[in-house]
Amino acid sequence: MEEENIHNIIVITDSTAAAKKVFESKTDPLQNMFIPVTLAINSFFKKDGRNKIQFWFCPSKAKWPKYKLVDDQVKADNCAPVFPSKELHLFNKKKEYDNILSE
Repeated sequence: MEEENIHNIIVITDSTAAAKKVFESKTDPLQNMFIPVTLAINSFFKKDGRNKIQFWFCPSKAKWPKYKLVDDQVKADNCAPVFPSKELHLFNKKKEYDNILSE
């Protein structure tokens, strides 16, 4: 977010719950993962009063070609998790499956 001429960021997500967690102040087991994102967002907003972030919800089942392109790139990128622990991975998977079941 170092670009000076960027004033609008659009985040396209299939998980509004995850996007909302960035802005929540309550304690959450995954909160440490969102701290760097929150710091970058705060910096972005402080730079210019015109800056804004929009979240667009796009479920994967919508089959939007750009969503598939980004999804494929993210899945192909083998970056290490921020907190590479088995417990966190299992917690994330359980939470993901719980969300699927509730939908």
